[in-house]
Amino acid sequence: MVKFVLCDSSTLYMEKLKKQIQNIIDQTGYNMKISLLTTKLKKVMDYLEVDDGISIYIIDVDYDNNHLVGIKLAKQIREKDRNAYIVFNTMRTDSVYNVMTGLIRPSGFFKKPIHKEDMQILMGDIYRDYLNLQGENDDLFHVNIGSNIYHIEYRRILYFEAFQKKVYIHTPNQRIGYYDSLADLVKRLNNQFVRCHRSYLVNVDNIKKVSFTDMILEMKDGRKIDISRTYKNVLKKKLNL
Repeated sequence: MVKFVLCDSSTLYMEKLKKQIQNIIDQTGYNMKISLLTTKLKKVMDYLEVDDGISIYIIDVDYDNNHLVGIKLAKQIREKDRNAYIVFNTMRTDSVYNVMTGLIRPSGFFKKPIHKEDMQILMGDIYRDYLNLQGENDDLFHVNIGSNIYHIEYRRILYFEAFQKKVYIHTPNQRIGYYDSLADLVKRLNNQFVRCHRSYLVNVDNIKKVSFTDMILEMKDGRKIDISRTYKNVLKKKLNL
């Protein structure tokens, strides 16, 4: 389960944010819940001491009109929980510089109030990552498109193709596109996938034959994929050739 922690100097704003988040959870069925709403920084630190799951922290950067407080809290969260999703919320766009130079690696930065569409995208992206991390040992690849999450069996995936800022999942009878990059994707996939070209990640279990003379590999359904010189040796090593 993914848990939300909301820390803001305004209780009224947090209640509105809580309602927005809960509505999205109810609509999507995400395995998420809101664990803590607080105006007290110490309560966030107390939560960190006892929680060992995946959490999303939505923090007011300008807590009590002092951006240093919010940034300090975020740094403390990052020190305690390297996998935390930290999302900054603020009325002032000039706080971006202070956040980005703080080595905190935020998962999002939003001006108050957060629009529902932005929250849907944020929650979808984080939940997809959560499912893929949880499912490293299962047989499904999870991808969110809009507010929907699709579950695709790895064995059905022939290859991933990068084209114009999107990644396309190719199966024998589907082509599903979503915003991602192969560089990020390869870090999340299991070891049955290999890069053969800057635009392609292929499922080695679905390769029919390889020709390094023609620099082409053929998938089980007959589709042909280019092999680039850059990834030739990577592919050879993966296939033990």
